[in-house]
Amino acid sequence: MSIRHTLAAALCLLAAGAAPAQDATRPADTYLRVCSACHGERGNGDSHAASALASRPRDFTSEEARLTLTRPYMIAIVRDGRPHTAMVGRNERLSHEAIEGVVDFIRTAFIRPDPATPLGRGYALYRQSCLSCHGDRGKGGPRRGAVEAAPAIATGRARPDLDAAAMTAAVARRPHAPGMPAGDLAPTPEAIAEVVSYVRSAFIDTMASRSAAPAAKP
Repeated sequence: MSIRHTLAAALCLLAAGAAPAQDATRPADTYLRVCSACHGERGNGDSHAASALASRPRDFTSEEARLTLTRPYMIAIVRDGRPHTAMVGRNERLSHEAIEGVVDFIRTAFIRPDPATPLGRGYALYRQSCLSCHGDRGKGGPRRGAVEAAPAIATGRARPDLDAAAMTAAVARRPHAPGMPAGDLAPTPEAIAEVVSYVRSAFIDTMASRSAAPAAKP
């Protein structure tokens, strides 16, 4: 193994033990501290370590991941690791509940939903009509010409009163935002419900703690 590969593997190994119990109760926090060094903050395998690893980290946003990664398989890989790769098992650092939590976070935040489901249709509408302003993780965006800056719609950034009803009203409003053409975003009530459900699932609910139990073993 080359020095470059050794250093990259060391980075991933360090990340495996870098989640203290008091800081990793939320699955999103666990992912950032334990997984993102290799898989990237956006789950697409685009990380500082990626170019130095012998095999590229899994891209959770790919169609291949959607079709092949089952929840039980992912739990087993996070728990036990994969031999002869930089993917080491986290069973000695993370509780079973924390492993389930980070897997569920990955599946909700990064893996594309089935396009035939309401959640999948909401995902498609978000990418078509919302992503360019609100961003791929709902963090908001700058002013674009006459269109005002898009507010954040993700946990930790969005305003506290942004519940499902407020989001539904905002999507249905015409124009949707000051400076936007009145007909720029005109989904049906069903489509509005689906995109709101997707946003809350991917950017809000998935960021919350699944449990008050410690995420790491003492």
